Amino acid sequence: MKTLDRFEFMRLFVRIAETSSLSAAAQSVGISQPTASRQLRQLEALLGVQLVRRSTHDLALTDAGTRFLEDARAMLADWETSIDTLRNEREELTGPIRVAVPVALGQTILATIAARFLVRHPAVTIDWRLIDQPGDLAAGGYDLWIRAGPVRQLGLIVRHLWRIDRTIVAAPGFRAVTDPKTLERLPAVVLFTFVSEEVLLTGPRHRNVTLKIRAAFNTDNIYAAIEAVREGVGYAILPFWAIQDDLNSGRLIELCPEWHPPFLMLSVAYPPSRYRPVRISAFVDYLWTELPKAGAGIVAADADGEQPA
Repeated sequence: MKTLDRFEFMRLFVRIAETSSLSAAAQSVGISQPTASRQLRQLEALLGVQLVRRSTHDLALTDAGTRFLEDARAMLADWETSIDTLRNEREELTGPIRVAVPVALGQTILATIAARFLVRHPAVTIDWRLIDQPGDLAAGGYDLWIRAGPVRQLGLIVRHLWRIDRTIVAAPGFRAVTDPKTLERLPAVVLFTFVSEEVLLTGPRHRNVTLKIRAAFNTDNIYAAIEAVREGVGYAILPFWAIQDDLNSGRLIELCPEWHPPFLMLSVAYPPSRYRPVRISAFVDYLWTELPKAGAGIVAADADGEQPA
């Protein structure tokens, strides 16, 4: 067996341990499930021990598999470090990045930035998946998760990088409102993935008011929400980046402009690892630099480093 094959087999084994699924592990490394099953058997034969206990429902590591997992991760980390060191000497980034991104930003601003990164680094490839709902980062085989709102998945390393400012908007024919409590008697368009039934607004002299929302139109899609607001269904709390053109053209107007909904934090999350490839760190750095240039109301957050979710 070639040394390179051994590293690929170890990589597959680590993904099996992280996902508890042979099919998910196979997908994440780009091979078929039968090939993954064969490679796992070859690795077990090479080591002379059973690494994974198979059942009809899931996979679990044996005691030997648990012990080998730490060594496999360390050997892969050392291998990746050596490769990146040599590539950095040639100033070349290469390899795949698998990213989960918010649906709206992921097909607009973030997609543009990712495309520009690929033009700069043609040896890099990106697998770009649009996901709003929290999922299992490891099971999906993702290197990176860009998330709008809180990251509640335990065990991830999270960096809060950008702040998304929001405002209250309506169609021009909607009645002018300056007192936020008046909104409680009016219909609302609710992007429920990011707006709850009660929203704390901050106004002049740091006064706070809790707005109780009466939803007329509920949706998990920002473009459906914007269209409903344009048609006059009701007011909505929406991010500036998505509606700035409508505000500039007069297609939408701000309500209660002195009262501000809480901003959304846009974060990046990584699975815990001793090692993170340079291409991934370079992509995050590029995002951090370019995103505030790309959309209204997106600003760099106060740097607070990395922290567990």
